[in-house]
Amino acid sequence: MNLFTKTVLKSLSIVSIIAQVLFAFAGLMLLFASGALLFVSKGLKTQLLQYTDLYSNTNLSVWFLVLSCLVALAIIACLFIIMYALNKMIGNIYEQHYFVSQNLKYLKLILISISSFTVLQFISQLFFAQAHAYNVSHIFSESWPSLLGCILLLAIVYTIYVVFKYGISLQDDSNNVI
Repeated sequence: MNLFTKTVLKSLSIVSIIAQVLFAFAGLMLLFASGALLFVSKGLKTQLLQYTDLYSNTNLSVWFLVLSCLVALAIIACLFIIMYALNKMIGNIYEQHYFVSQNLKYLKLILISISSFTVLQFISQLFFAQAHAYNVSHIFSESWPSLLGCILLLAIVYTIYVVFKYGISLQDDSNNVI
């Protein structure tokens, strides 16, 4: 493995660890926020809805906001799991363990997390469409092309999963011959 590849892998590992910390912090804040929404007074709820430009829809309740926070928490948990599995895979590849069962396990975890992320993002879109609120989040795009991008990413990761699965079977055959 050349120096450039080692540098890129170490950099990606550091970035994935930083992302894990940020996602964990964001998850804790969302958990705190969704819990706090249950205990706010009606005046604070009105101010919160005005701040988020959702006050015009009078059908919204605190439960809607709490459920939205919990869906966002699940989305962040999916992103945390993706970064965790990616960090572990990068560590294995850095140690030149390419076609091992651990990498297949981490790819499967990434595949499940991306699938969950896509479904949760779709649910989030439905929540905000119900509230007639659009472009609420600048972090997670609430558009159909974004969902199509997630589906494309899912197809790419699945293809990589199949290639790794086949590579592991070839590696096992090679190890049995020698």
